[in-house]
Amino acid sequence: MPRKVSQSDVLLGLALVLVLWPAATRAEADWVLRGGPVYSMDASAQHYSAIALKGNRITWLGEAEAAGAHIGAHTQVVELHGRSVFPGFIDTHIHSMDTLPLVNGVKLSPYQSAEEVIASIEEHARTHPYQNPVIGIGFLAPAFGVNGPTAAQLDAVIPDRPALIIDEGGHTAWANTLALQAAEITRETPDPVPGAHFYQRDASGNPTGWLVEGAAIDPVSEALGLVSEDALALAAPGFFADMSAVGLTAAFDAGMIDTGEKGRALALKMAEAGTFPLRMVASLYVNQPEQLPGALSTLAGLQERYQHPLFSVSTLKLSLDGTVEAKTAVMLEPYTLPEGHEPVPLLPNPGMFDAVMAAHEANVDLHLHAIGDGAVRAALDAVERAKAAHPQSDTRSTICHIEIVSAPDVARFAALDVVAQTTPTWFYFDDLALERLGEDRFNQMYPLASILRHGGRVTLGSDYPVSWIGKDALNPMFNIEMAVTRQQAGNPAVPVQPRVSERLSVDQAIRAHTADAAWQLRLEGEIGTLEIGKLADVVVLDRDPYTTDLYELHRIRVDQTFSDGRLVFVRQGQ
Repeated sequence: MPRKVSQSDVLLGLALVLVLWPAATRAEADWVLRGGPVYSMDASAQHYSAIALKGNRITWLGEAEAAGAHIGAHTQVVELHGRSVFPGFIDTHIHSMDTLPLVNGVKLSPYQSAEEVIASIEEHARTHPYQNPVIGIGFLAPAFGVNGPTAAQLDAVIPDRPALIIDEGGHTAWANTLALQAAEITRETPDPVPGAHFYQRDASGNPTGWLVEGAAIDPVSEALGLVSEDALALAAPGFFADMSAVGLTAAFDAGMIDTGEKGRALALKMAEAGTFPLRMVASLYVNQPEQLPGALSTLAGLQERYQHPLFSVSTLKLSLDGTVEAKTAVMLEPYTLPEGHEPVPLLPNPGMFDAVMAAHEANVDLHLHAIGDGAVRAALDAVERAKAAHPQSDTRSTICHIEIVSAPDVARFAALDVVAQTTPTWFYFDDLALERLGEDRFNQMYPLASILRHGGRVTLGSDYPVSWIGKDALNPMFNIEMAVTRQQAGNPAVPVQPRVSERLSVDQAIRAHTADAAWQLRLEGEIGTLEIGKLADVVVLDRDPYTTDLYELHRIRVDQTFSDGRLVFVRQGQ
């Protein structure tokens, strides 16, 4: 028969709790940050003035006056003096490993004229005489006319070695004659996927040097040996340090298109060695129809091999179309310029629909590249069909870029629980889109606020190295400001990218880089908010974004970055 609990027993137990409880809660922290706003970004929107970290976890949140209880002989204390603390930023779409081969290449801008691009390449070749092949990224192909640049133009400044220059969107490339010869691309070489992945040709059928979409670029990249294990390992520490310096503690790699297995192996090696300063969820990239049948089997093998807490491969990335600049973005109606132009989908139906269906059956997360409103519609239709067939599926779907979304499709993101992912550093007044698509579609670009108003989820990422603004695109504060203003960072005088009503609030933009971003990566239980027990991914900013002038947000600097409890970046002078 159980013993009856007396009042004295209760009082004795309570006394023991009171004696032991302070000792438990006063466990010495490794780090205490106090004296500035600490924003949790959780559903309650709580904020504090101090936070404690121990190991790789957040162990306490509260007011600065009470932080002393967590400070011991070995605790490192950061006095914030009004600086702000947020969850570490998450880049929801980046090609991190594919950036590495381009680190020492020529850096171009889509705002350069054809003459300026050629001059920049010529100067780079002169100052890098031993770079062979010459590589680079960032030019705008339409600057050279509707048919793009030619090998002859590149030969004029680089006649002595192969050269391959990637455009700003990563969907076309420019090769000189020696590069074409290295890949044995001639008049007789068939287009990899006619109408979708092809070699631009002159009136006689000869390749001009402009390579459209990945399957046309890959043979040149492979022939030139752009990716080597040694080169990747040499470039990686500096690039990942750059990510830490802008507060990035997690990322979704949206495709190791060029680096492939070498990139994945390097990421795992760094993670196991403790030198990977962030956590990364990666994907298997598919942009050609023949890759679809074996995609899930290939992905399953990658999931098994790559399961480190800081690096995993879990998501199927399907590229449905290209870009407006490359004239490969799939639209519901033909282009205005070139008049009547109708691109072919990179992954046409029924193959794409079947792949989305199979992913839902297998509970595999999806990341669907869709720039044009036709590709966005197809992606939503495919997800809707798959959800109807597999209502119990745990698959999370993201449609990335969503440059043009037809009005009837805006509410479908929320209805289908599909994440809308994009890159606000592209939100300049897009004259090229206006010219090629017309005013009605121009006014349907990036409807982020509307998607949120309907109850959808929006996330932000850099798509680096694809960039309209160079290295600043890697910085989440540029993304946050341009999501809020839809203008060039720091420049209120330039036109707003329509529509003004699609501007986000500062809070919405920060959440798109933290809490909602974590959900996209299926890591919301571990990161994205500052809560006791969650992983210690934390960033200290030199001022408070909520009280900063909107056109000054991009000037906010990161003072410290903690990733998995490790201090991985300290700004000089801090």
